[in-house]
Amino acid sequence: MNPWQYNEQVHVGVNYADLQQAKAYDARMARLRDVAAEADRIGEALALTSQDTVWEIGVGTGECALALALRCREVLGSDISAAMLSVAQAKAAERAVRNIRLELGGFLTGFRPTEPVYAIVSQLALHHLPDFWKFRALQGLYAQLRPGGRFFLRDVVFGEQADYDAGFAELIGDLKEKAGEEMAQATSQHIRAEYSTLDWIMEGMLTRAGFRILAKQNEGLLTSYLCER
Repeated sequence: MNPWQYNEQVHVGVNYADLQQAKAYDARMARLRDVAAEADRIGEALALTSQDTVWEIGVGTGECALALALRCREVLGSDISAAMLSVAQAKAAERAVRNIRLELGGFLTGFRPTEPVYAIVSQLALHHLPDFWKFRALQGLYAQLRPGGRFFLRDVVFGEQADYDAGFAELIGDLKEKAGEEMAQATSQHIRAEYSTLDWIMEGMLTRAGFRILAKQNEGLLTSYLCER
């Protein structure tokens, strides 16, 4: 590894190298997200066929990857957390999903598909990298796609606001009411210490990496981009 290489193993936010945190992830997300519906939406957006290979980077506990595996030839899933991968592998075995392969790796290091893939998915993971390394990661993802292949990115992205402090205070208050104190504190920690960026910076990085943005959807702090090589 180059001496200037960013170390993806240094966790920001919740440490999902902890097996107990990995096992608790699904219950935490269920308070805020309909993961099954999200996976359906991603599958439709990618226009998958039974011949396609999908790479999900930051696969987590595998819910999206397992759903996509029902739509395509193979899903490759990678994550920097061995604990998260163990939870995903147990689910795959329990559900008898055999066209999924799980490997240790991040955006910058570790597992890479041996051939270009049709689609890449990344959800709630790219914000673990500072902006320069986000751009390096996006360049690498672009290189892993077939021409005409699609990239679905969903992450915490900040839009322009007249008063960020007031906007964040309202958001944290709503989260505390809907999802509890733990989630409100985790979101505060995310805003304070993790590497989410502004939408105009994210879109600039995507286009400069070579992607064409086909669609954008805002969902509060979360933004989804459907892109094409």
